[in-house]
Amino acid sequence: MPHDRERCVSPPDWSAVRGEFPTLARWNYLDVARKTLPPRCQEQAVSEYYRDVYDNAGAEAWSATNVADARVELARLLGADPAEIAFTKNTTEGLSIAAHGFRLEPGDNIVLTDMEHVANVWVWRHWTERGVELRYARQRDGRLPLESFLEQIDGRTRVVATAYVTYGNGYRIDVPQLGAICRERNIRLVIDGVQAAGILATPLRDLGADIVAIGGHKGLLGLTGSGVVYCRRELVDALAAPFLKEASVSPSARAHVNSQFDYVRVAHRFEGGNPNFLGVRVLERTARFLQTLGLANIETRVRELSTLCLSLARDAGLATLTPERWEERAHIVSIPVPNAAHIMDTLRNRDRIVVNVKDDALRLSMSFFNTPDDVEQAVRAIAREVRAGPRARPETPAC
Repeated sequence: MPHDRERCVSPPDWSAVRGEFPTLARWNYLDVARKTLPPRCQEQAVSEYYRDVYDNAGAEAWSATNVADARVELARLLGADPAEIAFTKNTTEGLSIAAHGFRLEPGDNIVLTDMEHVANVWVWRHWTERGVELRYARQRDGRLPLESFLEQIDGRTRVVATAYVTYGNGYRIDVPQLGAICRERNIRLVIDGVQAAGILATPLRDLGADIVAIGGHKGLLGLTGSGVVYCRRELVDALAAPFLKEASVSPSARAHVNSQFDYVRVAHRFEGGNPNFLGVRVLERTARFLQTLGLANIETRVRELSTLCLSLARDAGLATLTPERWEERAHIVSIPVPNAAHIMDTLRNRDRIVVNVKDDALRLSMSFFNTPDDVEQAVRAIAREVRAGPRARPETPAC
């Protein structure tokens, strides 16, 4: 359920909000599961950053206090405590912090899934050299019900790591229930949350996860090379970190004197060296923007658009790999078609419609800035290309 702050935000005028994304004046963009479109507030934040560097030698741009303020805004948006939020480069870095933070023994096992992005597989493989087994919950017709995890969990399972929303067909794991299962068995739960953050309204603190890694360049509307990792406060001080300094005890120490890894009991002990000041500034600004819209309103809007997409695809005779039930999906609709990559290119070049291809299927992913017309246009164009069948590619002229 949305947290209290979300219940107070009235539904926005979505047509007015759409004007905050200049790209949409010329493009039908249904690829937010890959990269977000930048809103005007992102451009403003970047411009202000450089203006401060040019005019004030970075007094605000490189301010540790502003980084702390950004942490507060991200925590407020995502439903966490600021002490549980660390800034990272991307989802993979957050997952890597988790994958190197636990103390496991030979004979222990880690449960992943066979629907993971490769990043959430690679980061765990180093454990196999230490006698730790990697197991995989197996999907059933594109779904990962709790039973698929329970089949792999046993008395030596120490970690379960899974996406919240899978990158391919968009299946949504029942993370709160999986979290309850893991807590009962004293198993750590690590979540790849990049396809859910900024889309689904459930606060991080209510997921029952120990660690959630989130890249900033999708639903959070940030820059690539920026992101956050959430670490449940009770676990922060127990997780191993590659570097650590003694906590500052001086009551007169100032914020810009204390580096971000001086603190051993808050999540930013996982941040090494200088943060991505520009990326953090943008995330603060976009977090504020998203709060004005309300995550509950965003989730409702995305639910309406994705439901429409599934309905239109069905009416057009197109199969979908994405479940119908909202509780099992989010913003992604996966449509298997012949020659998916060719159709993707045709939609971009002929129709100015941007989608993606994952697992040999067209992946449409929508955000609150999209409209029913966007969805209808895209499905109609896909159906047209499927009916047309393979087209001969133009021959390259001889030199």
